[in-house]
Amino acid sequence: MASWVDLLASVTGAFFLYKWFNFQHTRAKLAHIPTLGSDWFILSYLDAWRFVFKGHFIIEEGYSKYKGQTFKVACHTTESGWLVVISGLEMVEDMRKAPADVLSFRGASLDLIQTRHTSPNNFKATPFHIPVVRSPLTRTFPGRFADVTDEIRVSCDDWFRAGYVDPDFHSWLLGLMEPSTGRNPEYLNIQEMWTIQIAVAANLLCITPDWLKPIVGRLMPGHASEKRAKQILAPLIQKRLAKHVALGGNWEGKPNDLITWLIDNASPEDLNLDVINAKVMLINFASIHTTSLTSTNTLFDLAARPEYIAPLRAEIEEVVAAHGWTKDAMARLVKLDSFMKESSRLGGVATMAMRRKAYKDFVFSNGMVIPQGMSVCVASGPIQLDSDYYEDPMEFRGFRFVELRGKEAAGLESLQHQMVSLDPTYMLFGYGRNACPGRFFAVNEVKALLAHIILNYDFKIPGDSRVVPEPIWFSGGRNSNPTAEILFRKRK
Repeated sequence: MASWVDLLASVTGAFFLYKWFNFQHTRAKLAHIPTLGSDWFILSYLDAWRFVFKGHFIIEEGYSKYKGQTFKVACHTTESGWLVVISGLEMVEDMRKAPADVLSFRGASLDLIQTRHTSPNNFKATPFHIPVVRSPLTRTFPGRFADVTDEIRVSCDDWFRAGYVDPDFHSWLLGLMEPSTGRNPEYLNIQEMWTIQIAVAANLLCITPDWLKPIVGRLMPGHASEKRAKQILAPLIQKRLAKHVALGGNWEGKPNDLITWLIDNASPEDLNLDVINAKVMLINFASIHTTSLTSTNTLFDLAARPEYIAPLRAEIEEVVAAHGWTKDAMARLVKLDSFMKESSRLGGVATMAMRRKAYKDFVFSNGMVIPQGMSVCVASGPIQLDSDYYEDPMEFRGFRFVELRGKEAAGLESLQHQMVSLDPTYMLFGYGRNACPGRFFAVNEVKALLAHIILNYDFKIPGDSRVVPEPIWFSGGRNSNPTAEILFRKRK
């Protein structure tokens, strides 16, 4: 009778043999695409781990070597174990035009976040949160702009103190950016913890055998955090659901906020506490950290370049005096918009964009084929630093995009060269039909925050203000710089 050791060895051997055959089959399908790194079984697995920590360097290396072409890298967060990277604008346009049932944004996202196991309530529900962000959130924002600016003003006054201080600026921004629960510290702590737990769990599940994922997924701490968040929101959501069922879409005193919009747009199958709570958390997951990191990086860039503060302050004073603290005023802050966009161009939150999964074989206009089941993305970070698209691309020019609008006679009403505009050479918000639907809200929220700080506070980087700290990166392998700080004081 075989011992447990013999049985375990047999199972392990069978598993590795299965993985080896699967690897060889996938490698053959992608043999026409050059590999950055190794395409050997064990070495590619090690390269995939290197990609987790050094992804932005690897993408930059691939772009330099295969500019205008396609290459692949080993990657744990795809079903195939490989990520195909494109670097030519013609191919970007091909991806933009591809139907959703051929190159799928949702398919790539499900693989990346492992939603089936990390957040089953979101996986089972339809993606009705996307039209909520695209329509009612964006449409209602101008009328609620005074609420946003009041929250910014109160939060800043509570947090900053007279004299230079050393605040935990990023953590404070997370609280300010939370769109559905105000300044509830317990909920914010749970949401931030859940975001980290989902990211860690997704990476772990990506390297877990498929048959083990349901078991491992249930053990992940993110489920407990989601339940704790639900306990906080449950009274509010249940009250809204009851009124929606009893009174329909319109009832007296109906709040105009995220939870209401989600309930109004949910299908009958999705109209329950678990799904609404999960959607709130998912929207926060996608919006809060990216927005707060963009704000933080912009302030670091501005503190390190104090020559920009005076002209930005003058623009804000002039615009606010004429138009008040309104959404219309934010649209007129073209210098601030340009500075924010330049900061994000050089130090954005990711080095890849437009991640898609091929549900069918996809053929680019140059003949390159992405086989079914493979994942593909754009090397957006290197494109934003390419001299073919930007003059002196490594030089920080805060008013670069204002100057471009002036040269091309783009009027104030035009979105051309603004931060919210979609451009294949600037992909902070993606590109095409799946571009970030909340970008209009996010950009104006950040503008209002930065405008208030610039008008009411002096700030600087300790020591040599000409030394720019490393930007904070949300993904791509670069972490926040723990030694970077900004000192603030209230203006008199």
